[in-house]
Parts: sequence; C-alpha cells; structure tokens
Amino acid sequence: DLMGLSCGGSCLKCLVMFFNSIVFIGGGICTGFGIYLLVKANQSAGAVALTLPGFITGFGSLIFVLGFLGCFGACYENRCMLLTFAGVISVLIVSEFICGILIFVYRHKFVEYAAEGLRHQIEYSETLTGSEGTDLKKALDKIQEELNCCGGNGPSDWTVVPASCCSNGKKGCKTPHTIGCAQAMYEKMKGEALACGIILVVICLLQIGAIICACCLANKLKGYEKV
Repeated sequence: DLMGLSCGGSCLKCLVMFFNSIVFIGGGICTGFGIYLLVKANQSAGAVALTLPGFITGFGSLIFVLGFLGCFGACYENRCMLLTFAGVISVLIVSEFICGILIFVYRHKFVEYAAEGLRHQIEYSETLTGSEGTDLKKALDKIQEELNCCGGNGPSDWTVVPASCCSNGKKGCKTPHTIGCAQAMYEKMKGEALACGIILVVICLLQIGAIICACCLANKLKGYEKV
C-alpha cells in the first residue's frame, strides 16, 4: 500500500515536499524579480537591456513549474513524476552550471557588444528620415537621459551630439556626458546581476537536496510497489 509508508518513507516525503516548496517559492520570487526588471528596463533603456531580465523571468517560471511538479509527485506518491522531476532538475543544474561559467568568462564582453550594437543603431538613425528615424532617436535619447550617458562608447559615436547627451539640454554642447551608454548599462545591471546570482546559487543547492530526496523516495516507493 503506497499510502502506508514507513517512518523513513514519510520523512523522505516531507523532505521532498519541503525542498520543493522552497524551490517553488524561489521560482515565484525569481519570476517576480525578472518581471520587475523587465518593466524597469523597458522604462529606462528600452529593448537593449531586456535580455537579462527576460532570461531571469523565463528561468524563474521554469523553476516555479518544476517545484510544483516535485510537490505534486511527493504528495501523491507518484514515482514516475518524481523520477521525471529529478531528471529534468539534474539537466537544469548542469545547464545552470554551464551558463554560470559562460556569464563569468564573458561578463566583460557585455560592454563591448552593447557598445557596438548601440553605435550601429546611432549610425542607422542618422540615415533615417520621417517617423521611423524620429522613433529610433527618441528611444536612444531616452536611454541617454535615463543613464546620463552618450553614445555606445562615448560622444564620438554621434556626428552631432544630441541634446539628451548634454546636462544643459542643448544640442551640440561642448561638455556632453563622457561615459558611454554600454558602460552605464553595465554599471546599472551589476548590482541586479549579483542579487540574481545569489538567488541562483541558493536555488541550485535546494535543487540538489530535492533531487537526492526525490530519488530516495522514488526508490522507497518502488520497494512498496513490489510488496
């Protein structure tokens, strides 16, 4: 009888539900944090800075669903669901580890890639006419005003320095903001990325505990199925 687990089996079931409840809640918090960053990035820096918040939101949503799957499998003592949960989480942890290494190795490349992308957008905006050019310039102006920056690498990216680069709000000023917007975005995101990294490490540790308990409980349930 699967509902008549021994004391050890009942403890494992409680541990699986405990770990997965925290993973479930952590996934919800991560998703909420990602949505908050998406809204904040959309308001301050447009689509340029939406990549990281989008990743955080997607990752948090996946953790949220997997936490629910683990809780459901433990609650109903479903061995197949527990093993599926353990397998998916194991693959996810490996992916998280690889992503963590790539982010650490290439974190300094963000400024280079973002600066190049912004420079191309500036060059493109200067060739456009009509509403299309106006909309792109407004988006670039919004980034520069919000972050107190100028261009991708600096003011030299512009043929004529726009008013959004200047503290006095006058086009073509002699003392525009010297910091490039790529560097300004990096500085703005560093603190948020650190907070995300700490949450990720905690969730990974909880996931490892959840996998161990889920596999042990699934093994116990297999023994009960044979009885």
